[in-house]
Amino acid sequence: MTSVSLRLKLFATSAATILLALLLAGIAISSLFSDHVKRNLTNDLHDQFIRLVAQLDPTIEIPTLKSPMANPSFSIPYGGYYWQITDPASGLQSRSRSMWDAIFELPDLNVLDGRAHTIELIDPEGTPAIAWVQRLQFDLEGGGARTLDVIVAQDLVHFDIAIAKFRNDLFVFLAILALALFISAWIQISLGLYPFKSIRSEINAIRTGEANRMDKKHPPEVMPIVHEMNKMLKNQEQSITFARTRASNLAHSLKTHLSVMQSESESLRSSGQIEHADAIEKLGQDMHSIIDHQLRLSRLKTRTSADFLSTPLRSSVQKVINALQRTPKGNELSWHIDIDTHIHVDIDSSDLIELLGILLENATNWAKANVNIFATKQDQTITLNISDDGPGLTSAQTEQLGKRGVRLDQQGTGTGIGLSIAKEIVAMNKGKISFNTKEGTGLQVKVTLPEVT
Repeated sequence: MTSVSLRLKLFATSAATILLALLLAGIAISSLFSDHVKRNLTNDLHDQFIRLVAQLDPTIEIPTLKSPMANPSFSIPYGGYYWQITDPASGLQSRSRSMWDAIFELPDLNVLDGRAHTIELIDPEGTPAIAWVQRLQFDLEGGGARTLDVIVAQDLVHFDIAIAKFRNDLFVFLAILALALFISAWIQISLGLYPFKSIRSEINAIRTGEANRMDKKHPPEVMPIVHEMNKMLKNQEQSITFARTRASNLAHSLKTHLSVMQSESESLRSSGQIEHADAIEKLGQDMHSIIDHQLRLSRLKTRTSADFLSTPLRSSVQKVINALQRTPKGNELSWHIDIDTHIHVDIDSSDLIELLGILLENATNWAKANVNIFATKQDQTITLNISDDGPGLTSAQTEQLGKRGVRLDQQGTGTGIGLSIAKEIVAMNKGKISFNTKEGTGLQVKVTLPEVT
């Protein structure tokens, strides 16, 4: 199952929260604005109603106004503002010019108890409108009273346009605000996760050997992780040191017993029991080879798949050659190096020196006059080639190279574990090693290691 980035999880949560909050805020603000505009519209209708009633002359048979309304929209056909006055007793009626030839159909105002009401209806243009309606009773000078139904209306087209425009503007504003909040959330999350980036750099420094503990100060929230990591590193270091010490002590104690076995072998040989002496001597050599092999392995750096190391190749090769040139045989040879100074390989520096020491010492022992060393790049790997002009090996002998305890030079003093150690080092560092030779043409060793870019 693929894990999702913590940064993306936090950002997705923040983004969802921001969107939900802005959505609810947008709905609330739009509703409040709509109510506010409608309330202002109703108040305006009430003011127009008061002005209309003030201009009304109830004594005229056909009820009409003493003077036109100040708002010119009442005088323009379908102007958006309308008034209508009806005498419910006679059915006589007058209306604004904006009504043209239309008539408002009113509800039974007696049912409305004769009080002022705002109702929604359809205006002369067939669009929704809001109206202020009231049945009024006027006292006449000669006695008696007259009842008139008065209505002032305004279409809702401008209201709907204003609401739609406000919602569009609100959407643009909320979109810009959402973008700003997204950026702010991303910056805040990045700042919050920055200590983990610093912790990662410290862990990389520990892997590459540049540090052995985490010493930087971090926020209190992550310091417990740092403390636990330092405790783990300390315990691991103590465990490794203890294991190496035990291995070394065991090896030295076994070597003491091997020395006794060697003395016994010499005693048997002196007494004429040559066959038994050879058997004991062979057994001692095998045990000595095993002990040396394990001791050298215990000095290698243990690697995990997450380790990242960087060691310059050319300077490491030069360091080993400088040491070999101090020997009589190494000083007589011509060393040819063709390695770019910028090449770095993913291997611990001490392990690389150990590997090069084995391979170059082997080349020194067999070369007649020349040792060639060059490196090539391919597909994020480095191939190191070491060749000598020695006598070479047969195919059968080549197959034996790298097997622990196998010595092709029976006259030497070695234990036959050098190339075996080399294979162990290469394998531990995700590399490959191969041997190519023909009898009489020398030995070529190819080592492939991951490149550090």
